[in-house]
Amino acid sequence: MPLYTGSSPDGSDMREVDGVYLNPDNENEWSSMPYPKQRKAIALKNELLDYMNGKYSLDDVYKQIQDKVCPLPTRVRNYVLSHYDSEGNFIIEEDE
Repeated sequence: MPLYTGSSPDGSDMREVDGVYLNPDNENEWSSMPYPKQRKAIALKNELLDYMNGKYSLDDVYKQIQDKVCPLPTRVRNYVLSHYDSEGNFIIEEDE
């Protein structure tokens, strides 16, 4: 769960605080370094962003995976697929 900061009443200047990581197993604990699960997700995201490099959108990469022409490793392809439902719609996570 990310932490946000901002001072406007409507939240228009809200931004995610960098460098603060909440323990996924205990939301009352935080660190300035990512936890192991978060490090893995960050590494996958960075590898994906390096590949996209302004040339492809996430939807482009998803289509490449579906067309079986994506050169990314399986673990990165699975990371991309985890953000889409079975009908190919991007999954938007909403806070509870």
